[in-house]
Amino acid sequence: MSLSCRHQPHQGTNNMTQQGFSLIELMVVIVIIAILSALGIPAYQGYLQKAAMTDMLQTMSAYKTAVDLCSLSNAGLDGCSAGSQGIPTPTTSRYVSAVTVNQGIITLTGQSTLQGLSVVMTPTLDAQNGASRWTRACQTGANADNLRQACEDVFRFDATGG
Repeated sequence: MSLSCRHQPHQGTNNMTQQGFSLIELMVVIVIIAILSALGIPAYQGYLQKAAMTDMLQTMSAYKTAVDLCSLSNAGLDGCSAGSQGIPTPTTSRYVSAVTVNQGIITLTGQSTLQGLSVVMTPTLDAQNGASRWTRACQTGANADNLRQACEDVFRFDATGG
């Protein structure tokens, strides 16, 4: 019979091994996800709004070209309204809920993604060379200054004509 000097610690009845995550670990993960979401969602919404305004710009370009042609052929903007003189009838798109063209003035209204944004494009004719110069007015609801600024960035035209 051999005796050993090795001491075996007592393995009591509390033989529980850790399985899964603790509540604190789960809460830390949730907080990290919440912080990342708080930073990422506004940036994503900004990209979505710019994409929506690009859609508005593309929708407007067909009307702008038609108003330019109408003003050249009529020597003015009288009668340059939607559905006449080669100007398309109003249509909607994914981000445009309404379009109106009246005496050459184009008004686009954005869908709910654009929080009440409307863009008014007004032509001014140059009698000497027949070119038109376009000005835009971006109108938004309250607390949407960043949306208005983005609209002004997307709907910009040079000073010499459209």
